[in-house]
Amino acid sequence: MRIFARISPILDDRGVIAVKFALVLPVLLAAVGFAIDETRYLHQREALQQAVDTAAMAAAKELSLSDRKREDISQIANALVEAYVRDAPSRSRDDMLPETKTRVTSDPTEVEVTATLPFHGMFNNFLGVHFPEVEARAIARVVGQPNICVLGLNSSEQGTISLEHKARVTGQDCAVYSNSDHTNGLKSKNDAVLSASIICTRGGKDGKTGNFWPTPLLDCPSFDDPLADRPEPFAGPCDPAVPTLIESDTRLEPGTYCGLKIANGARVDLADGIFVFRDAPLIVGDGSQLFSTGAGLYFTNDATFVFDSQSTISLAAPKSGLMAGLLIFGSRSLNSKLQFEIHSDDARVMVGTIYIPKGELHIDATNPIADQSAYTAIVADKMRLYGGPHLVLHTNYSDTEVPVPEGIRGAGQPVVLAK
Repeated sequence: MRIFARISPILDDRGVIAVKFALVLPVLLAAVGFAIDETRYLHQREALQQAVDTAAMAAAKELSLSDRKREDISQIANALVEAYVRDAPSRSRDDMLPETKTRVTSDPTEVEVTATLPFHGMFNNFLGVHFPEVEARAIARVVGQPNICVLGLNSSEQGTISLEHKARVTGQDCAVYSNSDHTNGLKSKNDAVLSASIICTRGGKDGKTGNFWPTPLLDCPSFDDPLADRPEPFAGPCDPAVPTLIESDTRLEPGTYCGLKIANGARVDLADGIFVFRDAPLIVGDGSQLFSTGAGLYFTNDATFVFDSQSTISLAAPKSGLMAGLLIFGSRSLNSKLQFEIHSDDARVMVGTIYIPKGELHIDATNPIADQSAYTAIVADKMRLYGGPHLVLHTNYSDTEVPVPEGIRGAGQPVVLAK
């Protein structure tokens, strides 16, 4: 009896514990079950969000590359969402595929993708709790207009595109892009004004509201060099018979020039073809004039150009051949610190694309530049304007026989997820 009396309280305590545990156990199981289902729900929502983000970006990119019908864009987005969800590691065999809706707008050009997916919790019946449908939405925007005015290729320096003092850039139906991720990768200061259909920079900007029109888009994606695959012309050896100084009116034939200075008010007409400049600069000074209707100027081996303030420049790119559409081509092997300088107060005709993937294009003049050209596009590592030049970049492509290089006109526009 004494032993039973001693054991009885222990059994009573254990019994109470067992009863309490039996009461608490369903609550614990419910909490654990809810936590498991909630974690699965959040994972599915994250996976579905990644799916619609990917689909919206891909569909918008497709839209930017061609004149796709809107029904095609919807089919592309729907297929991408389904493929992404189907291949998700967390998906089970019994999971349903999402219901996807796609909407395309024109102003701005955007693709909106919305997807819903029923959620089947593992503990629904036990808990009596039903989670809502998993839903995700993404909007991808096509950044920019069909044409390139200016593309600054440098990815890290401040002022990859820079305007100071009273400098102006006016882009007609075209866009200005800066690839620099620097906080001041795009600059327009003092009384300078940069205007285009759209202005987009990968990093930040330095300038007030009045220095830009419209306000630049920040955190844009990097824009690939559209001319990266263009082959470079062959640079032959220096020919002692080719002049290095011209002081009277002359017509020059294509070839390799190891430095050339045009002085004393001479007029030089370039025949159609490719002119290679190497080892030393092309200088047009002393009131001299440089004309062409189908010449491409290629610079290599540390050669650059200087068009001084009193010079007259009137140039048009080749209509065919290796440099078709390219007015100026700086070799990709040039030193990135080299400067190509336009100071001319009479450089109103520059038809074609100025391509300087390594080096800086400097423009400092008092009169308009390229304003009488059918079109002018600039793709340069860096472009910087000082003083009071007004660089006018038209896109009247049909007004000239000079072709527009692939990638300058309407192809490969970047897309970005709208916030």
